Amino acid sequence: MAPAKQADTVDRIAKMLYQAVLVRALDILSEKEQTELDLLLDEDGTTPHEVLNFLATRIPTFEQLLLDEKKSLKDDLLVPTV
Repeated sequence: MAPAKQADTVDRIAKMLYQAVLVRALDILSEKEQTELDLLLDEDGTTPHEVLNFLATRIPTFEQLLLDEKKSLKDDLLVPTV
């Protein structure tokens, strides 16, 4: 695979994982924390890294959540071999 295509594929997978983590996090965060997250996301220049750091400080099981979503995405993307 060409390097540009590899970079594009990695970027798309990272975005999918980021979105999955955000969706799961919304189920866990309190209403106040969700409001704080919304404010953070509305700020210009907020990076995914900053959002993930925010979530890590609010969700005690964040590392496990991340591992679960990573495994789920991997399972969804793998083509079964027969």
